Amino acid sequence: MSELLKDFADVLREGLISRTLSTCSRWVEHRRVMGEPFPGLYSFKYHPWCRDIHNSTAQYNTAMKSAQMGLTEVAINVAFYTIAELKRDVLYVLPTAINASDFSKSRFNTALLYSPYLTSMFTDTNTVGLKQAGGVNLYIRGSRGDSNLKSIPVSVLVLDEADEMDQRAIWLALERLSGQVHKTVWALSTPTIPKYGIHKLYVQGTQEHFYFLCPLCGRLTELIWPDCIQICGETITDPNVKRSYLKCKECKGRLNHEDKPIFLKDGKWERTVACEDDHRSFYINQLYSFTVSPADIVLAHFRGIGDEAAHVEFHNSKLGMPFIPDGGQVTDSEIDNAIRKYTKNDKRPKIGGGRLIVMGIDQGKWNHIVVMEFITRSKGLDLNAHAVAKVLWEGKMPGDCFEDLDRLMREWQIRACVIDADPQINDARRFARRFPGYVYLCRYRRGQTGKEVSITEEDGSAPIVTCDRTNWLDASTGRFHAGRIELPADLSLEFREHVKALVRTYEKDDVGNPKAVYLSTGPDHFMHALNYAELALPLAAGVVSGSDIGEKVI
Repeated sequence: MSELLKDFADVLREGLISRTLSTCSRWVEHRRVMGEPFPGLYSFKYHPWCRDIHNSTAQYNTAMKSAQMGLTEVAINVAFYTIAELKRDVLYVLPTAINASDFSKSRFNTALLYSPYLTSMFTDTNTVGLKQAGGVNLYIRGSRGDSNLKSIPVSVLVLDEADEMDQRAIWLALERLSGQVHKTVWALSTPTIPKYGIHKLYVQGTQEHFYFLCPLCGRLTELIWPDCIQICGETITDPNVKRSYLKCKECKGRLNHEDKPIFLKDGKWERTVACEDDHRSFYINQLYSFTVSPADIVLAHFRGIGDEAAHVEFHNSKLGMPFIPDGGQVTDSEIDNAIRKYTKNDKRPKIGGGRLIVMGIDQGKWNHIVVMEFITRSKGLDLNAHAVAKVLWEGKMPGDCFEDLDRLMREWQIRACVIDADPQINDARRFARRFPGYVYLCRYRRGQTGKEVSITEEDGSAPIVTCDRTNWLDASTGRFHAGRIELPADLSLEFREHVKALVRTYEKDDVGNPKAVYLSTGPDHFMHALNYAELALPLAAGVVSGSDIGEKVI
């Protein structure tokens, strides 16, 4: 009988507790149990900025953050709460299938291991990409490959580390919400560059910062770099770095790192722009962190002095800010400095002339084309590095009119043309066969070294050029930085915007080392056409001068 009474009391107590868990933040405080470094029931003591985010009722929620700020746990908690209390399906998307698998096996299974309530909630957890709680589903997917995100109708979508995802997959995932009466999006990530990934989403929302009352002056303030850190020491090896400390940007008084649980406890989110309430966006940096000391942040700052990759990492992972290093993007002023007093309608070259003119084509719905002449002023092993480029013509033509490219080949007496191999591979092959020895198809491929170029003959009798994308884009964009390119006075606005769209930054490789990559903030077709023209220079060097390209047509 005593056991029966105890069971009845447990059921009654559970029912009373359940009725009080009316918000996501209260629910996780009673249902989620954590391991190290903060073992026990989930608490907001060390992440006070996370409480209000849990309870957001906005349709769109975006968090632009530094690393290790507890926001991934917010996303996990929201997913669990949605399944347990709202009885709605959730799609949780990570950058790759490997990330999704690791998340499923570690973060998800660990949450169940520590939390008996969550364990009892899920009826099937054996499948890596699908977890079931009664009739409600949690889908865990990688962003690479359209098939991963198709045919999954859900009402809640979580995008974890959005900047590392295939950006096209973000919009495909959003389509999974179509037709749902209740639909909510949560996107979070450490940022990379402006106008890309999480920052692109963040600026569309309320852009909220976490404010608190300074315990010294009583004014409402926030923690920002560099205003709120007193930097001690001068180098990474200086022992005085350990003396660095936080300070209030209002009164300049010292804020003790150990006292953060006290003075941040009642902090609140404040929007910094006027925006509709349906999209709340949040920003938080590591100055708020309880596990990262002011000295740690100063050390990261010093590591970035003279080390471009570490400098980018400091801004992205420590400050939670998008960042473009010096020379990482072609600027308007660089483009303006390259413009000369000639136009795209100037006289065409004569047949059989000795000018070194090439063409690059980025194909698609529209074929974006760049015709460029190279003028070699000195000799060297690197032909591209010792030549000045002059854009003679740029424009676009419908992607289904490849015959128009034949006219351009003759009109400009092209010595070598490089065209993107995809998506119209057969049209590109036929174009190459009409100009044997002059037209090459191209695919970017990892594994090439520097500006190394490999040429193979695929089925279809069309030569395929493979090269490293980053190194050749370095050469193309480097012309603008070094002033080794000339542009016509009637340059199109579209060309200008496409050239600025690619940004050079860094990401971690498979073993955690930084590697340079180019990310696109918008349409970039002309930049790739320009890059293909750059690639055509060493190929053109092998074409016999003085021959009429028109005579080569078969």
